[in-house]
Amino acid sequence: MKEKSGANHYSVLCIDDEPSNLTVRKLLLESAGYTALTASSGKEGLDIFCSRPIDAVILDYSMPEMDGGIVAAEIKRTKPRLPVLMLSAYAGVRSGVEEVVDAFIEKGGEPTSLLSRLHSLIKVRNHVHPELKSEYVLCADSSHQCVDCSDAVCHLLGYSRAELLDTTVEKISYVSEEAQNLFGQPQQPGAFAGEHILKHKNGRPVPIRFRSWLFADGCRAAVFEQIRDWKELYHAAMLEFNPARVKGRMEVALLAIHRRMRELGETPSKLTGEQAALNDALNGLRILQKGGR
Repeated sequence: MKEKSGANHYSVLCIDDEPSNLTVRKLLLESAGYTALTASSGKEGLDIFCSRPIDAVILDYSMPEMDGGIVAAEIKRTKPRLPVLMLSAYAGVRSGVEEVVDAFIEKGGEPTSLLSRLHSLIKVRNHVHPELKSEYVLCADSSHQCVDCSDAVCHLLGYSRAELLDTTVEKISYVSEEAQNLFGQPQQPGAFAGEHILKHKNGRPVPIRFRSWLFADGCRAAVFEQIRDWKELYHAAMLEFNPARVKGRMEVALLAIHRRMRELGETPSKLTGEQAALNDALNGLRILQKGGR
């Protein structure tokens, strides 16, 4: 699918039971070049969604008969990749809808924030790059704001998509100062590959091997796989010569070694040779921790 040229080629459906809100949003969207369709109830919105080509949906949460969460779930059931942005004056409803919306925006915020989020979601969802056919895909803009991700990334890091798209690569990196490593610093379109450590929502490190691109159309994205082999992580720690990175490498290796030891502890009759290697690895990391290589 090729990206459409110009915002005026995109149709955005606004659903809200307050006529004044619909009027304001319609004017805002049309001033930005979008075609704005409006609906004053969830049922009317779904009828329009099913009968017209729609590129994105902006909806209110509090509506009679059918709240925004139900409407969003139905839209996602039919078209999972369609951008759905929810507006609400009540931040408390966010946790109940994060699984069915791509962005949650509190009412009263800057209109530019809504337009920026809408633009990035439509852009990234309306074109494809063959290089990104992978289970784990993460897209970001030039400021490292996350703009899209695959379901697998959400599950791996423990976030909903709405949470991830409301954060930056720095905040999901185990060492925030190394966030730029994931996408490199290319000034021209090209590819970059390496290893990185992401951070789970609970704080746990998630080591990955990645390949990232800055495409000619400005899209910045990475595909990756989780590194789970304790031997690989141990060797990476022992061979790390950058003092600033040694601690993080060691923490990741220790977690992987202890996880593997627990697994072997459940089947003590198997792989006794690996148990000995695990003990040797722990000793090696202790020596490294004391400053001896």
